[in-house]
Amino acid sequence: MNTGLDLDFLGLLCNTDGVSGREDAVNSLLRTRLSDTADSVDVDAMKNIRFVRKGDGTGPRVMLAGHTDEIGFLVFNIDNAGYISLAPIGGWAAENMIGHPVRIHTRKGAVVPGVIQRRAAWLPEQVNRQIRLDELYIDTGMKKEAVLERISRGDWVSMATPFTNLGDCLLGKAFDDRVGVFIIAEAFRRYSNPRLEVHAVGTAQEEVGLRGSTVAAQEVRPDIAIAVDVTGAGDIPDFPERLRIATLGDGVAVKLMDGSVISSPELVEFTRGLAEEAGIDHQMEILLRGGTDTSSMQKWGAGPHAICLSIPNRYGHGPGSVIHRHDVETAIGLLTLMLDRLHEFRASGS
Repeated sequence: MNTGLDLDFLGLLCNTDGVSGREDAVNSLLRTRLSDTADSVDVDAMKNIRFVRKGDGTGPRVMLAGHTDEIGFLVFNIDNAGYISLAPIGGWAAENMIGHPVRIHTRKGAVVPGVIQRRAAWLPEQVNRQIRLDELYIDTGMKKEAVLERISRGDWVSMATPFTNLGDCLLGKAFDDRVGVFIIAEAFRRYSNPRLEVHAVGTAQEEVGLRGSTVAAQEVRPDIAIAVDVTGAGDIPDFPERLRIATLGDGVAVKLMDGSVISSPELVEFTRGLAEEAGIDHQMEILLRGGTDTSSMQKWGAGPHAICLSIPNRYGHGPGSVIHRHDVETAIGLLTLMLDRLHEFRASGS
């Protein structure tokens, strides 16, 4: 299927910098994109941004969650030579970071370029050993005095990998989870079911403990909760076939479980049935570790029916990851169809 991807908007979302706690610029893009579609828009103290379409009150209240934050760093210390040590925001693998460019966002509003490095790899004591995050530093090319004049402890750091077309795929620094935000925004604009009350939430601080969605779910009080996020792939050289999570290009992944949640079996079956009926390519996801906003939403109150639609993602939690266009297209199609049909959903015992 082809839903006509707006790659300009997806690229803009992905290139925009916004680590956990600094989601403001992403929120501004979403406000511009969705305000005309929503009946109301609000932003809370956590920087969750919520767009509401009220409906006629005859259907369930649905919460859509895509997190606006990306992993990054804070400036920790500046040494006597002007090199900057880092405090990680979210999960990183140190060996993936070396040699990659970054942007340092200063409290004065400036953006300073830099590159992440480590001690010389050819030194005898560095050979055949795992690199730790606390060994990495940023080189800005400036002496200590110039660095101190521009940069201070607590300034935030984002990766600088640009959004790039890559064959049938896409490369970017922040698909986790700007692609989920994009999919939700597109489905929110396209669905036509007047029965549902839909709260599309760009959640904050997911990467540091699902914090924003925990707060937002208490405000929304959903009957049905749907997260859209990335998942692992495993379709890369030397990855064990028996541990493969998903495959790029095979369609949207419907989450069965991950390390933090078991999706509502009834909602999984409903979603799977819609995809099969409409001929939407999809795959079933089991992720043995990790978690998404699905978990925090599911634990609100008496527990809504919760599920996650996932985009297979190579090289996650690194400076640049790869996704497939077809998986994004099918996710938009399936989420839109779900919103148009969720008034038909009946759980056992309801």
